[in-house]
Amino acid sequence: MQLHTKKLIFIGPMGSGKSSLARRASAKYGGDVFDTDREFVRRYGPINDFFAAHGEAEFRKIEEKLLIEAAESSAAFVSTGGGAVKSKRGMYALRASGDVVYLTAPIDVLEARIMRSDRPLKNKLADVMKERAPLYEKYADYVIDTSVDSVAELEAAVKSKRKNRYDVVLCDSDDTLLDFQKARSHSIHRAAEILKLPMSGDDVDEAYKKVVCAVWKRLERGEITKEEMDVERVKMLGELLGLQLDVDEFNRAYIGEMEKTRFVREGAVEFLDSLRKRDLKVYIITNSFTRLAEKRLIPLRKHVDGEFVSEKIGYYKPDKRYFDEVLKAIGASDRSRVVIFGDGETSDIMGGANSGIDTCLYAPKGGGVTAADYIAHDYSAFLDIV
Repeated sequence: MQLHTKKLIFIGPMGSGKSSLARRASAKYGGDVFDTDREFVRRYGPINDFFAAHGEAEFRKIEEKLLIEAAESSAAFVSTGGGAVKSKRGMYALRASGDVVYLTAPIDVLEARIMRSDRPLKNKLADVMKERAPLYEKYADYVIDTSVDSVAELEAAVKSKRKNRYDVVLCDSDDTLLDFQKARSHSIHRAAEILKLPMSGDDVDEAYKKVVCAVWKRLERGEITKEEMDVERVKMLGELLGLQLDVDEFNRAYIGEMEKTRFVREGAVEFLDSLRKRDLKVYIITNSFTRLAEKRLIPLRKHVDGEFVSEKIGYYKPDKRYFDEVLKAIGASDRSRVVIFGDGETSDIMGGANSGIDTCLYAPKGGGVTAADYIAHDYSAFLDIV
C-alpha cells in the first residue's frame, strides 16, 4: 500500500502536528520518518537549552544541514521544525526531493497544543505566524487542516495532481538543449579542412576549446564586445597553433559551418514538449549571435513559446539587464514564478542570482559546488522540480 509516489515533507507552525502526522502516516503506509527536530535533540540536546546557550542563528545553521540530510535520505516522510522555511537552501533541497505539505490549524488550536511545551518561541506564536505564513504558502504543494483527521486530509490532498511551482521556464540552448560541443567540434574540423591548416582537425579543436572558453567569459563579464571577441579568439588560436590566421577568413569558414549544425541533445524535444503539456511557458535564452541562432534553433522553435538572443537584445547573460528585458517582453511580473534552467554557472546561474530568479543547474555529468537553487542531472529531475 502506497500513499504517494514521492517523499512527503511536512511544514507548518509549531503545534500543527507535523511529527504526529509523519508517525501516523508511516505506521499506516510504511516508510521511514526523518524528524529534524527529534534528530537535533538526539545530537545536540533540548532545543530550548541550545537556544539559550548558543542563540537562534546557530540553531538555524544546524537545522539547515539537517534539512539537506533529510532531503538526501531515503525517508518517506520528513517532519520539519516550524522555522525550517527560513532556510531557502534547506527548503529547496527538500522540494527537489519530494512534495511539500503545509499543515494548518486555527491559532487557538495551535496555542492549546503548545501550551505545556517548552518550545522557545511559543509565547510569540501570533508574531511568528505572521512572519512565516508567506513562506509556508510559497513552499506548499498541498495544504491540509490538521484540526480534523489529518491522515484523512492528507490522503485526500495527495490524490490530486501537484500544482506547478513555476509558470515560466527560461531554458538555455547550448549544452542544455543543443549539443554545442558536437557542433563546435564538427565546425572546427570543417574549417580546418577548408583553410587547409597544416595540422589535424583534432589538434585545432583542442586548441579552440581553450580559446573559446576564455573569450566567452570575457564577453559575459562585459570586458569585450562581440566584434572584439571575433578578433580575439582567432588571434589566440593562431598563437596556440603557431600560425598566422586571417581573422575574416577563419570566421567565415567557422561560422559558415556552425550555422549549418542542427545537433539536438537526446531527449531535448520531448523534454520541451513535457514542460508545455504542463501549461508552462517555455522560452529559450541564449548568449548566441543572431545569425547563428536563426539557423541553429530551427529544430527547437516549434517546441517553445519564444526565444531571446543576446546579440539582438543588446546584453549578455549574466547581465541583469538581459533578464529584465526578457521578463518585460513576456510580461512576467512575478519573478518568484520564473525559473532558469541551464548548464552555465557564470551565465545562467549567475544571471539568475543577479536578477532574483530561481535557478537550476543542468549537470548531466555530475556537479560539485554550485550557486544554483537546484541541480538536475537529467531532464526528468527538472520536471520533478517544476
